[in-house]
Amino acid sequence: MKNKKKVYVDVFYYKTALSGLKTYIEELVNAAKTYGSDEIEYIFSHDINKITNNQFFINSKFRIIRWIFQIRYFVWKQIILPIKLLINKVDIVICPDYVAPIICSSKKIVIIHDNLFWKYPKNYPSIWRNYYTKLIQLGLDSKTTIVTTSNYSKKGLETVFKKNKIYPVYQSSENFSIQQTNKNGKKYILHVGTFEKRKSLLTLLKAFKKLKEELNVDYKLVLAGSTYINGDNKILLKIEKYIAEHNLFNCVLIPGYINKNKALYFYNNSLMYVFPSIDEGFGIPLIEALKLKVPVICSDIPIFREIAEDSVLYFDKQNEINLCERMKELIQSKELSNKLVSKGFERVQKFNRYNFIKEIEKIY
Repeated sequence: MKNKKKVYVDVFYYKTALSGLKTYIEELVNAAKTYGSDEIEYIFSHDINKITNNQFFINSKFRIIRWIFQIRYFVWKQIILPIKLLINKVDIVICPDYVAPIICSSKKIVIIHDNLFWKYPKNYPSIWRNYYTKLIQLGLDSKTTIVTTSNYSKKGLETVFKKNKIYPVYQSSENFSIQQTNKNGKKYILHVGTFEKRKSLLTLLKAFKKLKEELNVDYKLVLAGSTYINGDNKILLKIEKYIAEHNLFNCVLIPGYINKNKALYFYNNSLMYVFPSIDEGFGIPLIEALKLKVPVICSDIPIFREIAEDSVLYFDKQNEINLCERMKELIQSKELSNKLVSKGFERVQKFNRYNFIKEIEKIY
């Protein structure tokens, strides 16, 4: 009888993973458990259902607390994990968090979600970025395979990692299910994601202000997601200053990091989802919104064209006037909204767990 190939999935980083990375780990684990090949034995480093997602470390504004986690992470990745791989005689280890062990007895597949650390170095604290990108580089030898989230990300990573094979694999999003809501009561304009410069949240905020002035409607803007990125809260401070200067306290909600149930509530009660980023590696909230039948407006950038095609409305990136016009179009045309919902729901069927794990397994 042929021995099964042993594939070890390192999910240690799930303890502090934010937004898209957290969703990626969940989807990878669930896809492997549900649709993984019978010829493969999947081993998971931790049970994600028993892990308490600890935002205390990664989203802390205190540097010492963030570095305590980094020390724990380093010990796990470079000492404990290699020992476990050796003891279990693992054929392949999958690291979905950019970093692989430097010394490793198994073949390595590393998920590098995008090239943003290298493309926008000034968007990240310099000491942390230099340390983390060095750790990524050290974990890659010439035989390491890189998996990324889109063709767009693949092109970007090819300029950074010239010696490694890079495969684009679309991730899935099956965490949420559609619920019946009071459609007439939908008053939220939603964005879910970290407060990073490239997210262009001020563009959305300015467009929302203009929308309120022109239509005089009682809508609320929800900016959900972690507000301290590696301890850097400059974007949050700019947004809070704009809210104060224009007296938007009563109509802009900043709930911080939200769990699955809270996210589902906002999605299901949103009039629209707006994604104003100037760059993304994939953009999992886009898939979540389409799956939950929320009409979407995106900045006109290559990654969104690749993922959404014609199932969303596009606006010129960083152009709040154009974004406001698109928001008005969507509000004033039920026909347009229904058309986008229909197209979006059809498009999102492509991004399922079966396709996700089968594309990964082809690489083995």
